[in-house]
Amino acid sequence: MKNWRLHNVLTLVGIAALAVIVLLNRGQLENVWHLVKDLRWYVIVAIVVVQLASYWTNGLYYRSILRIFGYDLGIRRLFEGALATNFVNYILPTAGMAGAGYLSQVLSPEVPRGQSVLTQFMRYALASLAVLIMLPVGILLLFLSHNSAHSVVKATIISAGAITLLGFVIVGIVQQESALRRGVTWATNKLQRRFSKINAERVQHFVEEFYKGYHAMTSQRRRLLSPFMWSIVYIVIEIGTFYLVFLAFGQVINPGIAVMAYLFANIVSIFGGVIVSTGVFELGMVGTLLALGTPLALAIAVTTVYRILNLLIGLPPGFYFYRKYLP
Repeated sequence: MKNWRLHNVLTLVGIAALAVIVLLNRGQLENVWHLVKDLRWYVIVAIVVVQLASYWTNGLYYRSILRIFGYDLGIRRLFEGALATNFVNYILPTAGMAGAGYLSQVLSPEVPRGQSVLTQFMRYALASLAVLIMLPVGILLLFLSHNSAHSVVKATIISAGAITLLGFVIVGIVQQESALRRGVTWATNKLQRRFSKINAERVQHFVEEFYKGYHAMTSQRRRLLSPFMWSIVYIVIEIGTFYLVFLAFGQVINPGIAVMAYLFANIVSIFGGVIVSTGVFELGMVGTLLALGTPLALAIAVTTVYRILNLLIGLPPGFYFYRKYLP
């Protein structure tokens, strides 16, 4: 109950921050309405198609990494799983843990839960790596257009460095297999004293399957290039979707602005999205666009339309498939 209240409070803080920006510049709100009124709806149709393609790309990622573990599931089921997992992660901001747990339900019974969770964790890891790979591209495009925006570039690089450091820490912990297994056993025994429903055998089986998948990956590193490629394609498609929203408003901008705004918004949400699913991403995107010289009215309009389309395209079918795969 306390976590739920904290989530609500922090969500309101994120929304309030956006509201402050709007109130301080309320004189430009009329411009936002004029921009939305003149949207090019045929571009919106293209955005819907491209956005669905990004979920299909996630399905291709799942298929490629599951094949490393020795499983070959249908792409349609994996596409549905991508939508359902996105829905779960949005309504339950738990640093991706909820989505990882739910994916195991989608892939059950063919794929053991330990390997299903590893599949989703690797999606987060490879997507974060893809974001870091795209970062120099965005910076280069900005410099070529003489729009250095040192504050944005500096903040993004520092944040990217923090993500990289966090990644090394996590990998280091996972590699200490013996210590991690002992830690899990100790924690399970402690928790069993308070929660009798915890099954120590199941926990150990989960850890065993997790490391079975982990060793399969580390022994076939070259095969990780395929899921990594699909992770990059996914990020490129998402940035392309964001850029299409500018085109829907009749605005042709430097692609570097779209790249940096999308990347920084995602980097911010990696840290803030642990407990807040609404407001953090939007605030990061609007703030980056403003810092890169985008007029406030356009920054708010583009961010709002992008997020509304993103949620309308992903959440309703995600909810349907979420219900479909419930036990």
